[in-house]
Amino acid sequence: MILLDECKLISNIFKSLSHPVRLRIIKLLNVKKLSVLEISEKLQTSQSSISQHLKILEESGIISKEKKGNIVFCKLKHTLVLELLSDVKRIISQELKEANNIIKKA
Repeated sequence: MILLDECKLISNIFKSLSHPVRLRIIKLLNVKKLSVLEISEKLQTSQSSISQHLKILEESGIISKEKKGNIVFCKLKHTLVLELLSDVKRIISQELKEANNIIKKA
């Protein structure tokens, strides 16, 4: 049953990456550590919405938070997630090339 548990953990990470706002948050945090307010301003999204997305990313182990005074800062916990996103971009690129080749042959 270890395989099932591993699959569930992997599935949870993919679920946490399945929303465009969370992907944008990851891209922002790739550059530097940011406060919830800074993320909210950069994405032009309410702080409460950003907080919900951050909670999901934190629970899946993708980001970590630290509180300094009244300000909560977030940072990527594992930059390996950026490699995963890069792999996904390569898959998309390959699929687009194949689709383009099919259209050219038609």
